[in-house]
Amino acid sequence: MRTAMMVGLWIALCATAVGCVLNEPELPTRGVVVSGPPPAPVREEKPAAPGPQAVWISGYWHWTGMQYTWVPGHWDAPPPGATWAAPVYSVREGKYFYESGGWRNAIR
Repeated sequence: MRTAMMVGLWIALCATAVGCVLNEPELPTRGVVVSGPPPAPVREEKPAAPGPQAVWISGYWHWTGMQYTWVPGHWDAPPPGATWAAPVYSVREGKYFYESGGWRNAIR
């Protein structure tokens, strides 16, 4: 009786395992697909720093989801342990991508 139950359980487990499919997870796409490259950068004058800890962030084109909008260059105070990463504009497989800029933690 016990042997028959074990055989039945084994068959059930094997039948269940046959239905399992393992897929390699897709890596998330970096950035968002946009309509094209950003316009040329706007020429700006860099004013004097407001203080010794201020970091200059150059102006850049930001994708709003519909179009590019110019974000003027400005001085900013970095969060502790962070560095500024500028936006990245790239072309992959014939598509334009935009990855937003921002403060990134240096500690990983």
